[in-house]
Amino acid sequence: MNLNRTGTNLLWISILWLALAATGQAEERMYKWVDANGQVQYSNRMPPEAARREREELSQSGRVIKVYNAPLTPEQKAEARQLAELEKIRKERERKRVVHDRSLLASYTSKQDMISAQQNKINMVDALIQLTHSRINAMQERMHKLTEEAAGYERSGKHLPFSLKQQLRNLRDQIEHNTQFAADKETEIKEIRKQFELDIARYEELTASQAHDSKPHRTPLEIATSNPDLQLTHEDRALLTMYSSENDLKFARNDDLEKLDADIKQAFTRVDVLQKNLSEMTEDANGYEADGKPVPESLVNRMKETTQEISRKESELQDRRKEKQQAEARYKTAIERFRYLTGGAR
Repeated sequence: MNLNRTGTNLLWISILWLALAATGQAEERMYKWVDANGQVQYSNRMPPEAARREREELSQSGRVIKVYNAPLTPEQKAEARQLAELEKIRKERERKRVVHDRSLLASYTSKQDMISAQQNKINMVDALIQLTHSRINAMQERMHKLTEEAAGYERSGKHLPFSLKQQLRNLRDQIEHNTQFAADKETEIKEIRKQFELDIARYEELTASQAHDSKPHRTPLEIATSNPDLQLTHEDRALLTMYSSENDLKFARNDDLEKLDADIKQAFTRVDVLQKNLSEMTEDANGYEADGKPVPESLVNRMKETTQEISRKESELQDRRKEKQQAEARYKTAIERFRYLTGGAR
C-alpha cells in the first residue's frame, strides 16, 4: 500500500469536509468513486456518470458508511435471471434426490438385495421381449400366407379384395411396430443396468459407516475455477452451477429419460390398441366379402380413419424416440464435459 498516497487522500477528505463546514454544507454526503480514467474522485454530489459506477458513501472521518453497486448491464441481468432459474431447477432436483435416497434406504437392506432386484426386473423385461418375438413370428407366418393368397389373385388377373389389402398393410405395420418395441425393451434392459449401477453407488454412499470426509467440500465450479489451464465458457459455468457432482448429473439424466420412456410407452400402447381395432374391422370386412356382400361404406370410412390415426400416432411415437436419442446424446456430452472440467471428481 502507498502510505503517502493514502495520507494525501485522507488529507484532501479532511480539507473538503472543513470547506463544506465553512459553507454550511457539512451535513451533505461525501462520495468516493473511480472515474472512467481510473482516477479516484471525491465529491459531495454525484455526477451522472458516477451513478453508473460502484461508489462509496463516506463519513466525515473518511470511513465507508455504505457501498453502492454499479447497475447491472442487460447482459448481467439476463445471466442473473438464468442463474436464478437454474438454481430453482437445482433445488427441485435436489428435493427429488432426497425422496429417492429415502426410497433406496426403505426398499433395500443390502447391496446384494439391490442386485437381486435388478436381475428380477431384467428378467421381467426379457420375458416380454421373448413374448414379442413370438408374436412377430406368428404375424410373419400369417403375412406369408396372405402374400401367397395375394399372389394367386395377381396371377389370375383379379383385383385384390379390399380386406386382403388391409390385412397385409396392417400386418406389416404390426410387425414393424412390435420389432421396434422389442428393440426399445433391449434398450430398457441397458438402462436398468445403468440405473441400478448408479443406485447401488448411491446406496453405498448413504450406508457408509465412515465419518464425513474432514476435507472441506469444494463445489464443481470452485474446482474448475481453481484450474489455471481451464477457460470456462458461460455454458460451462451453468453446467457446474446446475449439478453438484457427476452422479447428480446422471441422476438428472435418468429422471428425464424416465419421463420420455413413459411418453413412449403411452404412445406405443395407443398405437397397439388402434392396430388391434383395425385388425378387428378388417376381419369384419373380410366376412362381408366372403359372403359376397359389399363392405359397408361406414366400415370402410372407420378403417380409413383408424389407419390415419395410426399413422399420426406412429409419427408422434417416432418423435418421442428421437427426442430420447437427443436427450441421451446431450447428457452424454454434458457428463464428459463435467468430468473434464472437474478432473473426474464424483
